[in-house]
Amino acid sequence: MIGSTWRRWLRGAVAGAGMVCLAAGTAGAIDVELDAAAVKKAVEDGKQMKEVKALPTRFGADLSQDLCGGGGEIQTKTVGLNRLGALIAADPERAERDKDKVDDAIKKTAESKRLKIVFDFCGDTVDFAEGSSATLEQSGKMIKGEAAKPDKAKKNEKGPAYRGKIAVSFAYGSFAPKAPTKITLFPPMGDAMSWEVDFSTIR
Repeated sequence: MIGSTWRRWLRGAVAGAGMVCLAAGTAGAIDVELDAAAVKKAVEDGKQMKEVKALPTRFGADLSQDLCGGGGEIQTKTVGLNRLGALIAADPERAERDKDKVDDAIKKTAESKRLKIVFDFCGDTVDFAEGSSATLEQSGKMIKGEAAKPDKAKKNEKGPAYRGKIAVSFAYGSFAPKAPTKITLFPPMGDAMSWEVDFSTIR
């Protein structure tokens, strides 16, 4: 499990109702720029995490209770560095062997120009996520994201036949990192899904 997660993250780095307040320690907003000290701290903080997926920037349905409720994870620079730190701690020998790749992943994560939001939802066909799009809305301003190719859908035991994920990214300069934000996912079929998230509570 760690091996596949490790490879996926190295590749990736190189490459509701009401206001949802996402607890994130001392966070005060999404970090658009990180200096060397902040990058090092984020990686070291990640090394102390017990679980690679134990990150506080999820919104929407609780996946342990409802796989098809809809929601996602806001993958900020700090979150990405935390996750890389957790992977380093989980397999230090592999990290040492792949030190150049790890250092490159850390650098590219820290220098990323786009915020990624990974949405999870369900549909009735294997290609249900193809053609999905997403927007951020802040004080009436609409910001359209750039959607990547959806992950391969998995068969679902209950409810809709398939579940899957799609990543949508937004240029850091296009949105306010401290503002209350309405995140909306537009599947190609069915109704749009929206969540209110306060960006000032995450990092």
